[in-house]
Amino acid sequence: MSKTVRIAGGQGFYGDSPMAAIAIAQEGGADYIVNDALAELTLSILQKDRMKDPETGYAKDILFQAKTLYPLALSKGIKVVTNSGGLNPIAAAKKVSEILAAQGLKGIKIAAITGDNVLHRLDELQQGGEELANLDSGIPFSENKYQPTHANVYIGAKSVAEALNQGAQIILAGRVADPCLTLGVLIHEFGWEIGEDLSQEALNKLASGISIGHLLECGGQASGGNSYAEWPMDYPISNLGYPIAEVSEDGTAVFNKLDSQGGKMSRDTLREQLVYEIHDPANYMTPDVTVDLTEATLETLEPGKVKLSGVKGKPRPEKLKLTAGLMEGYMSDQFFFFSAPYAYEKVQKFIEGVKEIWSKLPIQIERSEFQILGVNGMHGSAAPTPPKEVLDQMNEIGVRLVVKHSDNRTGKMAFSSIICLGLNGPPGIVGIPGWGKQDRVMLSLWPTLIDRNWIEEKVEVVES
Repeated sequence: MSKTVRIAGGQGFYGDSPMAAIAIAQEGGADYIVNDALAELTLSILQKDRMKDPETGYAKDILFQAKTLYPLALSKGIKVVTNSGGLNPIAAAKKVSEILAAQGLKGIKIAAITGDNVLHRLDELQQGGEELANLDSGIPFSENKYQPTHANVYIGAKSVAEALNQGAQIILAGRVADPCLTLGVLIHEFGWEIGEDLSQEALNKLASGISIGHLLECGGQASGGNSYAEWPMDYPISNLGYPIAEVSEDGTAVFNKLDSQGGKMSRDTLREQLVYEIHDPANYMTPDVTVDLTEATLETLEPGKVKLSGVKGKPRPEKLKLTAGLMEGYMSDQFFFFSAPYAYEKVQKFIEGVKEIWSKLPIQIERSEFQILGVNGMHGSAAPTPPKEVLDQMNEIGVRLVVKHSDNRTGKMAFSSIICLGLNGPPGIVGIPGWGKQDRVMLSLWPTLIDRNWIEEKVEVVES
């Protein structure tokens, strides 16, 4: 009988509920739990933490997981692999080690994966011939006017496999690309080849591993959450069971979830997730392989069990993605709501008054936006405005005021200046105390590519 390994997607984002992963650990439902914590936005959130305290910069939910999920998983022989190390994997590993040791768990091997941070090498990269052109605008980094705050390269599965080879029971990585967490597990378990000049068979296995990781990386989104394909979602979502893949050495996988949990595992939920965020199904580029999903097959074996096969691989890209954060200034916002009658007209009159007041203030607002909640508040001008007869019937409409500015005082001044509109403006207004935040740091993103030869990954093992 051929070897298989069970890998569960235990977390789809920083702050996701740990309950599904805890349930999987309690039932011994997997050999590995893979927690994905990093989006590009998340790195900026972690950078704001690190600006306040240099000893942070990792996903803080690991502090709770180290008291709950990790001990339970370890007791069942389950290993945890995550990129929750964020911008400070070594500090994260040391912190988890302390928490585990305080619970009497000694000798646990915790690996930190680093090498993705190139913030202090940006000048070196440019002097070495890397233009670091913005992927969206094409502008070289030398023309950027803002101070970089962090710069991290999306690295692959190699160090995950290496850490597991060294006996790591918990891995806290930096910016390992989301699906590469799972691929690293499979390389370790099956001894798959990785690197350059690979056979088609080897490429197909890597591509399959990436696809499996991609299906796991968003947690409950693959098992019935956030689903149009299964709408109206006629199943429990309060205790959604997260996806578990039983992977064979040839790269095929059967997906399921715990029977004790809610949600739904189906061909529809998986194919919806499979095409999520990949841009080109024939060329889904990741650090270790380019994935071709055009011949992939999702087959329902029985209710709640779906098989993935037919994924093809192409050689890995020559360059790796680098995302730098830039200190672009500050942002402030506030919410207001208006009631019927004439709610939409009241909002328009209110916006008019706000603009007039701000135009007379001795402050510099670099950009302002007025998002009308209930009338294209999500999509803005990309969606048509409803006809007047529809607007006239609306019971309540909200407006979110957002301003960008270069100093940390303008926001408070801007919003203080319009408090008078509570009485001086249109009737039927409600402000929401505490919803808005003034003068908070605004970090923008600079996506680019660099040659992979610049990157040197490192695995550091800490014992509790």
